[in-house]
Amino acid sequence: MTARFSNAKKTSKIIDATVADIIGIVNKGMILLGIKAEKLPTEFELTYMVQMIRQDYTYLPIGELSLAFELAATNKLDTEAETYQNFSVLYFSRMMSSYARWAAKQIYEVKEVIKELPVPNVDEDELIQMSLDSYKKTRQFDQIFMSLKVFNILHKRGLINFDPEDIVLQAEIELKRRITDNVSRKEIKKILQDEEQMELTCRRIALAEYFKTIL
Repeated sequence: MTARFSNAKKTSKIIDATVADIIGIVNKGMILLGIKAEKLPTEFELTYMVQMIRQDYTYLPIGELSLAFELAATNKLDTEAETYQNFSVLYFSRMMSSYARWAAKQIYEVKEVIKELPVPNVDEDELIQMSLDSYKKTRQFDQIFMSLKVFNILHKRGLINFDPEDIVLQAEIELKRRITDNVSRKEIKKILQDEEQMELTCRRIALAEYFKTIL
């Protein structure tokens, strides 16, 4: 995972951004893509595009919107970067779908590297503390260090006692919040329909909920 991607994910969500913030990023993006002044979208077109962004990419970190433009402008996405001086809603949608694939690859590669790393030789209490420290930094249930192992340790100690139905419901809510476009919608749907993936997600969320109670 690149530093830029990691930092972009930590920014506020589009739902919390102002219209001016979004327009600023879109305008900067069009400059990066080489759109000439006379070819810029009309005020009506830009307003419509901002409304679409707020509706379809509600929970996308705004930093990732900016990063998507930067990657497109430097031809690092798997879609054609050339706009032919026509920055349309269709072009934007294709760019964001391509960005979603790029982002998914970054996350997958990090997970693969983590799988290959040897587990440090530490005792259970040290492992729990390391896991808690990682949660403090991101507050994200899926970025907790050694989450499944720590869940098992705490569960055996009888420290994780949450209503399974509540955790499942919360898992569904958390996953659906991550839907930003059709590509992510399909990926989330797969997880929701996969019992094993849902169980692992629920364990991570239960661990995060436990950490909340001791912070």
